[in-house]
Amino acid sequence: MYINTSTYGGVDWHDSRIICEQLKYKGSYFIEEQMVFEVIAEDVLSRIPHEDNLKDKILCALTEKSCFQLVLKTESTDASGKTVCEECGTYEMDGRTYYEREAAFNGRELTLTVDYLYGQISHTTTYHVEDIPDDQIGYIVTENFPAPVKGIPLVERMYHDIFDQLDEAENYARNLKLHDFRYPHSVVAFLICNKNEMFQTEWYQLQKKAMTLMEEKQQTYLCDSFSIFVTKGKGSAPDVKAGRTYY
Repeated sequence: MYINTSTYGGVDWHDSRIICEQLKYKGSYFIEEQMVFEVIAEDVLSRIPHEDNLKDKILCALTEKSCFQLVLKTESTDASGKTVCEECGTYEMDGRTYYEREAAFNGRELTLTVDYLYGQISHTTTYHVEDIPDDQIGYIVTENFPAPVKGIPLVERMYHDIFDQLDEAENYARNLKLHDFRYPHSVVAFLICNKNEMFQTEWYQLQKKAMTLMEEKQQTYLCDSFSIFVTKGKGSAPDVKAGRTYY
């Protein structure tokens, strides 16, 4: 099994961004089926301040496909440099208590939603679990531009076709040069896919078309004429499927 995550959020849809990641277990991207819930639970714990029994609650929600909410503590550093957790701020209005930081985990939808500043900022992380046959495993390396312009939470650019070999993909990802002109800070994204299915997606066809146009014009992706072309969607949030973003 393979697990990747997509985290979407911000102040509102105009200023939100998406971050995609591939999870590992003991240094391997392949995760045995019986360890899937364990890996998801550990990733959730890494994203929020937690109480001692929170992992058990997450595993229970995954097993029972149930949901739960919790109020998050606020992390701070004491005089000795040690990280301490304190109760978050609250206020009441119309008989309801509002919390400065809270979270909700949905074991059926495999989502973690974290709200900050009394709900003014929200981030939702979705866990995508996929069983990929060995002969269909592919490795995607892209340069991702989170929120390059208002209303566009992510633009992904692929400069090399889907890799068949893990070591080649990892080496390419380590050495991929990122743009440092005109655009907001970009990151290298490494994701595993079912390449036979990915070949059929609109996302892949558009990436291949862009790569072909660059070859025809004898350009590299680091040329000064490089541009990010985006298409704004009609809704507030994009449709994220298995780490790929469609508008």
